[in-house]
Amino acid sequence: MAMEGEGRKGGRDEGGRGCINAAVCSTTKEKESQWVALKMMMAERAADCLAKLGLDSQQPPAQTVAATSVSANSLEPNFHHRRCRSLRERTGVDHRLERLPSGSMHRTPLHTVMHTSNSNISRPVRIEDFAEHVAQMSRDSEFHFSEEYELLKNVGCGQSNSAAEAPVNRTKNRFTNILPYDHSRVKLVEVDEEDGSDYINANFMPGFSSRREFIAAQGPLPSTRDAFWQVTLLCETHYDEFTVRELRLTSLKDPQAVRTIRHFHYQAWPDFGVPEHPDGILRLARLFRAKLPHSPQNKPTIVHCSAGVGRSGTFIAIDRLLQYIQLSRPVDVFGIVNEMRMERCHMVQNEQQYIFIHHAILYAIQQGGSSADWQPTTNTLNGEIHHNPGFQNDEDEGIVESGF
Repeated sequence: MAMEGEGRKGGRDEGGRGCINAAVCSTTKEKESQWVALKMMMAERAADCLAKLGLDSQQPPAQTVAATSVSANSLEPNFHHRRCRSLRERTGVDHRLERLPSGSMHRTPLHTVMHTSNSNISRPVRIEDFAEHVAQMSRDSEFHFSEEYELLKNVGCGQSNSAAEAPVNRTKNRFTNILPYDHSRVKLVEVDEEDGSDYINANFMPGFSSRREFIAAQGPLPSTRDAFWQVTLLCETHYDEFTVRELRLTSLKDPQAVRTIRHFHYQAWPDFGVPEHPDGILRLARLFRAKLPHSPQNKPTIVHCSAGVGRSGTFIAIDRLLQYIQLSRPVDVFGIVNEMRMERCHMVQNEQQYIFIHHAILYAIQQGGSSADWQPTTNTLNGEIHHNPGFQNDEDEGIVESGF
């Protein structure tokens, strides 16, 4: 490096090469030591973010170099900062180092810390400003909605779903690209230690009151109906669409053991589209809340459609946002959908459902106005799903077509 060359030249000119070289060498080693220490600290701090993001810490990035093998002479001091600036300019992602409580990671020494800035994961709007916000987003053929929804498309992607990919479970998935993430999937009680008997295509989902307030599930298949009833018994309250039914289940072994299941069946919601008017889904959400027992021991509510992501995600978001409105809290549609997508892929499956959430919440805020104020959005297919031929047989009763 230049510092070493300057030391040698200075030694020759001044006749004191040994002394100056010794001082320069000491300075160089000190800087090398500081640089290596900085690299080690960065690697140690980086360890925790992969765990926080749910990534596999046992497979560090291919370009990562162990701190013990790094030579300070092979790196320019400003390289890291230039690279971070370049990434920020290209992606808008802000990289920060953060130390979590010690002991949170201990499997591998090297990880990468990446945080999206708050503006990327949360966009709260005050209730009094929400009408103007929706109006601005709707301009230019709802172009700004399209821009915002585009930012959500890859949220959560890449998380492990090994249980869903296991050969014994593949035919239990209605769609090949709607698979539950391992970290939030619902695990059933194993039956006779049978391989795969703990699997169902469903994930716990955050709500207003709890990180596990809902279970988003695909509609039951002929091969998964027993498992679906098992998770229903686990959760006590089950809903989808709009006739209200009450089911009472009595154990044959213990007649005193009775469970009541309330089933809300909303029949006017087309596959991939949205209802013609938000009034029905708002009434459903309010009725659902009124019927829900008020108890801290409430188990999660099952919400399902065919895939358990589009209509299910839309309802969960609306239910949660209605409770924010009741408490006069800011409305954050983007942040809530972002959070749901970290738990299950494709939640709120297409752009029209995302727009419908905004209009439904605006209608709820402005209720008292006439239904004539509502302008429905066009039903378009923006969320692609891939049917799984592995489960199809003559016993399937057309769950996709019925919206069940």
